[in-house]
Amino acid sequence: MSFEEKYHLTTNPFRITPAVSSEEIVWAGFSGLKNKFIKRIKRSIKIPNSSLILNWGEYGSGKTHAARFFCSKKQLEIISKEVNSKPPYSFTFPLPKGKDPVYSIYISVIDKLDIKQIRNDFDNQSILKFIDLYSDNLQVQSILSAIFNENVEDVSLLKKYLYGNVTNTELKKLNQYGILRHLKSDSDYTKVLAGLFTCLTFNKLVYSSIILWIDEFEDLAILSSSNIDKTNNFIREILDNTPNNLLIFINLTQSALFGQEDLGEYVSEAVRSRIRDRINFDLPSEQDLKDYYLDLVTTFRAGKVDDEYAPFSSELISKIIAELGNVSIRSFNEALSMTLELADLEDVVPISIEFFEKYKEEIIGWKQE
Repeated sequence: MSFEEKYHLTTNPFRITPAVSSEEIVWAGFSGLKNKFIKRIKRSIKIPNSSLILNWGEYGSGKTHAARFFCSKKQLEIISKEVNSKPPYSFTFPLPKGKDPVYSIYISVIDKLDIKQIRNDFDNQSILKFIDLYSDNLQVQSILSAIFNENVEDVSLLKKYLYGNVTNTELKKLNQYGILRHLKSDSDYTKVLAGLFTCLTFNKLVYSSIILWIDEFEDLAILSSSNIDKTNNFIREILDNTPNNLLIFINLTQSALFGQEDLGEYVSEAVRSRIRDRINFDLPSEQDLKDYYLDLVTTFRAGKVDDEYAPFSSELISKIIAELGNVSIRSFNEALSMTLELADLEDVVPISIEFFEKYKEEIIGWKQE
């Protein structure tokens, strides 16, 4: 008998790590938390102010999942339609841990940049006129114009330049468009990104806002003091140079290296003063976990069942929650996933409390350590 026939589920829904593909990302339960993000995104769509939001919680509380869910094109289109606006343009990436964090962030954006597509999306003449008035930095102006100008035909050379890989001979081919030197400083990268974000949200005609979601920000604590300063300076400068239509989410995990009291030690006052809101990923209650479970199995349900809790039971879910105690959603998923996989291996249907007790040490043995 197949897994689907046994458990009336299309797959094991209890993911331990967040899905990468946007098509596989689902949101279950935690409607209050979900609505906080929706409201923040709608605000960034409708109001032309840039803002910085801090997401705080323990490991496994769902911050990375939230980043991937709310940066998916599908979800952003749904949210933007509710306010009759164009969708945001989104980026999500972990905090860079190398020696050049600003360059790494810049490259993460350039990796996603489809020059041919954005040229098709924007009215060529209007955006070029806007760029001419955008800045007194002629280098940045020239780069932005080349990105949006259809007359700059060698897109591969331009992308190579943006990556910083052109030779001096190749650079000379771009001189005719006013691009006279290589990008080489954090200030260069930040100004180009700020200009690009401003152009992408020009009059909110194609994209209503930019969402920049930085995950694993707690790793700031393991960076050198120089790179901590560079990261803080980037956040401050990108907000200052993109005063409109930029929404930055920072995922920060409370850990042994980074507690609430450490925020002032690693995050500069200039950045802290720009934080407009804080969204907490609190440890879930028993009811939170039950609502989450029911939403999840309903989403992956295949066929009809007599008990909405199938393949588990309400009593077994309560038992697992009681045994786990106060834990993150990831730990809850781990216990459910292990129980389901063991039951599948032994062809056990339905999954009983007796079966869970038989394998409890294997399923949640870590709780005894």
